[in-house]
Order: sequence, then structure tokens, then C-alpha cells
Amino acid sequence: MAEPLPIEVDVLVVGAGQAGLGAAYWLTRQPGLRVLVVDRAAVGQSWVDRWDSLVLFTPRRFSSLPGLRFPAGPTRCPTRLEMAAYLRRYAAHHGLPVRTGVAVQRLTRAGEAFIVETSAGSLVAAQVVVATGPFHRRYVPAAADELSPEVVQLHSYDYRRPEQVPAGQVLVVGGGNSAAQLAVELADTHEVTVAAPGPPWYLPVSLLGIDLYWWSYLTGVLNADRDSRASRYVRRRGDAVVGRQLRELVRAGRVRLVPHRLVGAADRSVELADGTHLEVSSVLWCTGFRPDTSWVDVPEALDDSGAPLHTGGASPVAGLHWMGLPWQTRLNSSIIDGVDRDARAVADRVGRAVLTGQREHRARPGRR
Repeated sequence: MAEPLPIEVDVLVVGAGQAGLGAAYWLTRQPGLRVLVVDRAAVGQSWVDRWDSLVLFTPRRFSSLPGLRFPAGPTRCPTRLEMAAYLRRYAAHHGLPVRTGVAVQRLTRAGEAFIVETSAGSLVAAQVVVATGPFHRRYVPAAADELSPEVVQLHSYDYRRPEQVPAGQVLVVGGGNSAAQLAVELADTHEVTVAAPGPPWYLPVSLLGIDLYWWSYLTGVLNADRDSRASRYVRRRGDAVVGRQLRELVRAGRVRLVPHRLVGAADRSVELADGTHLEVSSVLWCTGFRPDTSWVDVPEALDDSGAPLHTGGASPVAGLHWMGLPWQTRLNSSIIDGVDRDARAVADRVGRAVLTGQREHRARPGRR
């Protein structure tokens, strides 16, 4: 029988992925804080639940969380299973207070604290760090509903290997790294067309023999403030495709690239923004995810679209903090290399807030 949740904690971290574990590392080093990390899934499960051949595009040197270096290996970048194993080892190595199989169902404010309703019971938290990341709900354009039931449709989250896609033609929809990687994989066994929102922005894996990540690190781009000139340029350009395998296949005629956004569909045909119509038998949607903040029932925590309101991860709601959001403070905030600095900042804010709250509580009239 699972141990019951504590009735009250100083800090609850929601999410035991890279952002949540990194935050917990620094929070547990704040003296006297009662910290609890909860997650509905096992540590590392989000990496296990991706396609079989997935390899991170961040090198091992840039895949570490604070306090534990990512292990060396035979390849430049780790696989999804290596990353899952590393996160499990990380939580165990540092003895982090993680409880898995606990889904947070509702977060509300009660005076100066938060009431957290979970699948394992309710608890009170003085501070809450939301570290669930931006990848919760699969996003598929509404046009998908207009396609014939005979058209096989898969989202990249549900894709595991090429055998899932019927032989013949497949349309890969998307312009990011997932679309590029899966189009390259499918090109060995299928006739692949990629419908991207625009011409992909390809970046080399290395330049002059030096890894791209080292260039971005040494030039300061990787850690540039979100409002810097370099960061504004990157945001305008959109996500880059790391590696040029897709470009080479397009040039060789092995993959067809149509650089126009999908705007409609009917029966077995899709329509692109330039008026092109493509007949399809299979579609792989590499169209990303949307965050799920429906469980956050706290006034002034979210904007009208449900996106977090924050400044550098600090919510306008006292005691509420965010971790792992895209462009939270800089380009790498939502990838593992950016966890350390943001986690330190969150832990410092939390520590100061809890200490201030304890002092105010002791100073109230009638207390000794």
C-alpha cells in the first residue's frame, strides 16, 4: 500500500521531468524546507514514450542536470532511453522526494497557501512550482477531422517505428526537428512528402569541426537573455532543424518538400496555403503539443488562452512559480541544458518567500 501524502509541505513541485528534478535539487538544499515532487508517470517515462530511434540533438556535454554529469557513451548525443535512465538515476542519486503515480487534479488558492487536490488525496502547500513543461496535449489541426476514415493518421507522439505507417505514400506535416527526423527515417521505406509552414531553417551539426552547441555556447547565444538581440532574431526565425539530412534527401529527390502551411482537408485530399491539393493515404502529424493548465484554478495565474503569466518564471500570484517554459528566461530554458540556472533562481525565490512567511507568522500578535 502506497504511503499517504503529507498533509502539508513548504514546497510542492508538480512534475518529475528534467525541470522538476532540477528545481528539487536546489530546493532540497535550502535549509529546513519540506519539499515534495509529484508526477502522474514514472520518472523518465515521457522519454520512453517516444519513437524508437529518437536521439536528442543536444550533445552529452549539454545534457546534464545540476550535481550529476551525464555519462559518456559511444554516440555524440544520448538516446531517449539513455535520457530516461539518467533521470531515474538522478532522482535516486540525490535522494529527491519524488512520488510518482500521483496526478494533480486541481490547484486553488486558500488565503496565503494553496490547496492541491490529487489522485492520492489533498494537501496544503505554501509554495508551488509548476514544472510540467509545455508538452501535454497533442496538437492536430482541425482539418484532420475532415479526412476520410480510410486515411491513416498518427501524431508523432504515437509513432514508434516505420512499420506503423502503411506502405506507399505518407504526408509528414510539420517544419521542426520531429518532422525532419521522422521524414528521414520513413524515406527508407516510404514515399515521403513533407508539408512545412515555410522553408526549413537548417543548421549544421558542426561547423569547422566544432559542434554547433559549442558554437552557440561560446558565442553566448545559448544563454542569451530572452530579450537580447540574438534571442529576438531566433524567435523571429522559429525553430531550426538541426542537421541537414532532410535537405540532402530533398535535393536527391528522395523526399518531396512543399513549404506551405496546411489549411484544409476533404476526404482523401489536403489543401495547402498556396492552393496546392495533395492526395493522401497516410498522414503523420508532427505538429507539436499544447500545454494543459486546466487544473490550475488560481485567479491571475493564466492569461485568457490558458498560458502561464510570469516574469522569468515568477508568477504574479505570490507563491506560484513556473519551470521549464519555452523562453522562460533564455533560449535554452525548455531544454535540459537550461535547467540549472532557472532552477537556482526558482529555489532562491522560494527560499526567501518561505523564510519571510515564517518570520511573519512568528511575529503575529498573540504568538511567542
